[in-house]
Order: sequence, then structure tokens, then C-alpha cells
Amino acid sequence: MAEITKNAFVGSKMATAKAEFEARLSQINNSVAQAVLAGQMQSVDYALYVVRNLGSESTVDLFKSGDAEEVGLTNISKRQLEANTYMLVTHIQLLAATLAAGATGDSAEDKLKKTAFAVIESDIANGEFELKSNATVLIPRVSNEVFRQPAGNGKLAGDWQLECPKMLVPLTNIDAKIYTPFATNKAVKLVLHGVKTHRA
Repeated sequence: MAEITKNAFVGSKMATAKAEFEARLSQINNSVAQAVLAGQMQSVDYALYVVRNLGSESTVDLFKSGDAEEVGLTNISKRQLEANTYMLVTHIQLLAATLAAGATGDSAEDKLKKTAFAVIESDIANGEFELKSNATVLIPRVSNEVFRQPAGNGKLAGDWQLECPKMLVPLTNIDAKIYTPFATNKAVKLVLHGVKTHRA
């Protein structure tokens, strides 16, 4: 049976997301881990995203159980990864915008798809973000100020690199929540960057 070997750079800023993920194979289902080591499954770069209109709410669940994959809105259904799919989140990106006006007859979803997102402003930055996997807290409530980052030096706008990458497991609710001091009537885009398992 193949063994897990640890890259010398794991735990440092020099480590790749792939190295960080493979160093944590012992934390996932053994049959999936062995399939990765045997080349039957692969680890691939991935960006899990959702776009949500905050509307008149100051506390919003960004992933919802009624979500279905739709280009421009989200690439995950029912706020869960599929069976045998594990994802190590290494970066989180949060962007915001005033909802696009859209054309006459555009649905709310069409307007979201046409919205141009950018670095968050004070109305969002003065709020908080939390990430859970069911009842397990992965990232406790943290200031949204961590996302107020411009693009540059190889970084994406609104990107927060995690010092402690977090593992998402299959068939388990991903609970990402945003809190703002008051209703902003803005839309946000949340992107979880990292590495996930995928059939070879």
C-alpha cells in the first residue's frame, strides 16, 4: 500500500496547495487517499464560488441548500461537495458590487450574472465572515477587513491567504456566513480557492 510522504516545504509559504493537500491525506477517507496515491484519483486546482445578493439582510448564508450549479451563480449544488470529493481551502476571496441594472426583463439571476465585482468597501469590510462545515467551525467570525486587498504582486483582488488551510469533506453542508453592520443592498462573490480530489 502506498505511503504518504511529506513535502519539505509544507507549512511554509513556499508550499504549493497540492503539497499541503497531499500532506493531509491521512485526514481523509483512507480509500480516497489510497486512490490518490495510486493515481486512480488526482488532486486538481479548484475554485469553488457562489454569488449572492445580500438585499436588505445584514446576516446572509452565502451557500444555500436549494442551490443548483449554474454558470455565473455557483458551481456547487445543495452547498455540499459530491461523494468522495475533498477540498483543501488555501485562499478565500470576497468581492462586492452594487447589483447590475440589467436590461428590461432581466431576472434577479441575470442581473447577478452581469455584475462586475471588485474589492469590498467599508459597508462590507466593517462586517464579519464565518466558515463552518456543519457544526464544525473552520474559521470563527473574523473581520471582513482581511478581504480588503487590491490586486497585485501575483495576488487576486479581495484575496485572503490562510495560514491554516481548511479541509472540506464530501456530502457535508458548507456554511459560509457574512455579517454586515447594516443592510447594504449589495451583491457579493465568495470564492474558495484550493485543491480538491477528482477522478483521474
